[in-house]
Amino acid sequence: MVIRAALAALAALVLLAATTAGAETPERRLEILAFPRADSVVAGEMVPVTVRGIYDRKVTLEEMTIRPGDSFDWVQLAKDDWHEERIDGRLRLVVERRLALFPKHSGSSRFGPAEHRLTFVGAGGKAETITSHPLDLSVAPMPDDPPFHSPHGWRFAASELRVKDELSTDPARLKDGETVTRRVTVTAVGALPAMLPPRPVVSENWLIAFADPVERSLELTPEGPVARVIWSWQFRPETGEPGVLPAVPIPYFNTVTRKVEAAEIPALPIGYASFAASQSAGIAITPASLWGGLAAGLAGLGAGTALLVAGHRPTAAALGRLARRRSPFRRWQIWRAARAGDLLALRRATEEEALDRPAARAALERAIYGPPPQPFDARAFLRTLRRKA
Repeated sequence: MVIRAALAALAALVLLAATTAGAETPERRLEILAFPRADSVVAGEMVPVTVRGIYDRKVTLEEMTIRPGDSFDWVQLAKDDWHEERIDGRLRLVVERRLALFPKHSGSSRFGPAEHRLTFVGAGGKAETITSHPLDLSVAPMPDDPPFHSPHGWRFAASELRVKDELSTDPARLKDGETVTRRVTVTAVGALPAMLPPRPVVSENWLIAFADPVERSLELTPEGPVARVIWSWQFRPETGEPGVLPAVPIPYFNTVTRKVEAAEIPALPIGYASFAASQSAGIAITPASLWGGLAAGLAGLGAGTALLVAGHRPTAAALGRLARRRSPFRRWQIWRAARAGDLLALRRATEEEALDRPAARAALERAIYGPPPQPFDARAFLRTLRRKA
């Protein structure tokens, strides 16, 4: 009888130790429940998960932890929800922790287990740890043949993607020297900020661009995280000629339609209003103007040679100015700018010649910087240059 009592006491101690170490019982259990939106989860797709604990006694102290792993990124969506539920006819204490999981790669992925360390009322201050089973998910790869191709090749998953494009002024009718600020906000529902693509690269020969630091933010909602990224630039045309920044697609896997789709940053025309005004003036240049300019250039070179033959010794600076003014290439630049109606380019090309032609220079600057419309006779301007030469 003594041996039988001792064995019974030993069995009770073993059972108590097992319970304290985290053995699950019907009255006290912890589980991880996943609620995927589709049968096949795609890498990077948000998976709603609830860690649910059910206990038969009140709790004075508690701490829930999840074992770290490299298969998922995850975020807790709200504070733990403690409440009472009637389960199998009995009132139980229930705790629920809502998470959003994001599998990092395809294949078999494991999350957890979760551990809940609790001190129950009437337990004499002794802590007890309840451990859940891990969550195993089979993850499909992100589709590798999207119909939309972004310049950076970045793809991610979201249930909704929105693009907001804000401009400080009309970029197609800028004042001369004015800068336009562009602010693009990309919002992805069911994604984390680090998953959103990098800022598009803007590099055009005709454009001066300055980029502000990227802003990323996260908003937690009961339906899941909402990620935002803000890209800001300052744009200023380098010449008067207008240009267009092409549209930029942002492809993503839509977790609702289960298809690869794309939101788009729209195309952006940028240019000075003065260029459009000069275009409307209808400047006409004939081929005879080009040959006249070339002839004037050759005549100038001949004049320089004649000075040397006659014994005059001009300075190197004077020879340089003479060569620049009479260069056939320089004359071709002037003709091309006038034919295209690019008055800013015409001003740059004739900067030296116009120094001693104040009236012609003033007429050109009035056409560029004066209020539109400002008439400008390009042929008369070129005749003035040749006559002075």
